[in-house]
Amino acid sequence: MSFPPPLHPPFPAPRPAPRRPLGAVFAVAAGLLLAVAVAVNGLLFFGMAFAGDSCGTSAGTARFCDDSGVWILVAMFGPWVALAAAVVTVVLGAVQARRPWTALAVGVLVYAAGPALALFTVFG
Repeated sequence: MSFPPPLHPPFPAPRPAPRRPLGAVFAVAAGLLLAVAVAVNGLLFFGMAFAGDSCGTSAGTARFCDDSGVWILVAMFGPWVALAAAVVTVVLGAVQARRPWTALAVGVLVYAAGPALALFTVFG
């Protein structure tokens, strides 16, 4: 005597793993923004290296041309510090809070403070 085959398998069929194309899109977007930020910082660093040349003329701002040289360093390295803070913001927001696009937007705002500070320091 033989038994008929079962009408359904004893266990449900495994589902395919969900694909996350948005993760790849986020990584590409974050990488492109990082490349643009590094290029902008490089140009600002180069420009700030020569921005002190106008300090002997009337074109230099009082804040930038003080004798201590602190504001020159702020203008040169401020965008790099802001970029590091933005990278930390994006990584923590994407990994711990699991909100990558919101973290990317906040990271862009954090980064924008650095070049804005540098340009405000020089052109005040």
